[in-house]
Amino acid sequence: MTQFDSSWMAGWRTLVNENEVLGHVGKHLNADVLLEFGDTSYVVSFRKGQIVELEEGVSPETCWNFGLRGPADTWAKFCEDPPPPMYNDIWAMAHPLHGRLVFDGDVKVLWQNLRAFTWALDRMREVKG
Repeated sequence: MTQFDSSWMAGWRTLVNENEVLGHVGKHLNADVLLEFGDTSYVVSFRKGQIVELEEGVSPETCWNFGLRGPADTWAKFCEDPPPPMYNDIWAMAHPLHGRLVFDGDVKVLWQNLRAFTWALDRMREVKG
């Protein structure tokens, strides 16, 4: 298993879907999210805080609500436990002084589901591989 390959993402999906907290805070998280790890991208479909589908790759026909795009090495640092300074959350990585992460699309959906979405992303630090 290599970080951010389909096996790694499946492990993350399992951790998200088995997390009891997301069953409560994620009940309104219904969004298709583009996650871009350098050259590798996925559309992650959340329904009621659960990941119901992982679609690898994007094309012009791919639909998603909002996206987070960053270099793979940035995401790898985010996934460290504990992460180094400026990689501890998506806001630090997107800070103008750092600029390692870019938000795209309807970020209102992100703001509406911020707690659940960041909780789901934090599960990336628990993926073994």
